[in-house]
Amino acid sequence: MSEAAVEVCLSLPNKFRRLLDENPYATFLGLEVEARADGIHYQMAFREEHVGNVLIGTFHGGILASFAEVVAALHMAETLQLNDVPECSSMTFDYVRPAFAGTLRAQPRIVRAGRRFVVVFVDIFLNDSLVSFGRFIYAR
Repeated sequence: MSEAAVEVCLSLPNKFRRLLDENPYATFLGLEVEARADGIHYQMAFREEHVGNVLIGTFHGGILASFAEVVAALHMAETLQLNDVPECSSMTFDYVRPAFAGTLRAQPRIVRAGRRFVVVFVDIFLNDSLVSFGRFIYAR
């Protein structure tokens, strides 16, 4: 995990920090997680490893979907007090507009937590503009 991400994570519960440390892809993405009074905030800054179109400097679509999937799993693990990060059973991801270089912000929410499945929606924003959103389904 990068030093910046570790500094941001210091205010998070120990279990949440452990889940982040055990996820090498979160480190590759440069995922930053911060606990604030209004909830947990998830961000990812643009890096050269994230480029999808070098001509216009946008995030790769796979990076966006991966960012959302990691956020969904972490949000579900924290909200439902799970000890491990769950594995996604199914996902649908939609791209609204190009995500140009900048810092992305993810807003996850659990829309259904049933006995067999949990459905998590994640909206990805660049500044205040929605760039993509996804639905992630996890088996209990």
